[in-house]
Amino acid sequence: MVLAYLFAQLSLWARGKPVGLLVLGSANVDESLTGYFTKYDCSSSDINPIGGISKTDLKNFLVYCAEKFQFTTLRGILAAPPTAELEPLTDGQLSQTDE
Repeated sequence: MVLAYLFAQLSLWARGKPVGLLVLGSANVDESLTGYFTKYDCSSSDINPIGGISKTDLKNFLVYCAEKFQFTTLRGILAAPPTAELEPLTDGQLSQTDE
């Protein structure tokens, strides 16, 4: 999280721009309600666009966009197992998922 804010400020500073960028968060409402988030991680941000959306509604929206607008990259996102990446990989595979 600290690096996200650092890069948001440095990326424009390096180009001589006088303003900074906002950091987007990725915590959803299910994580907030259950308390399943890491301090200074995806829950810490300037703006959290999916902060009021449940996982189920978000997945349904991604399926809709993938089919309606032919966003093929969304299929890979939907197929990826959700993980907080708190444990190291075991033989190149995930050893822990969120669900």
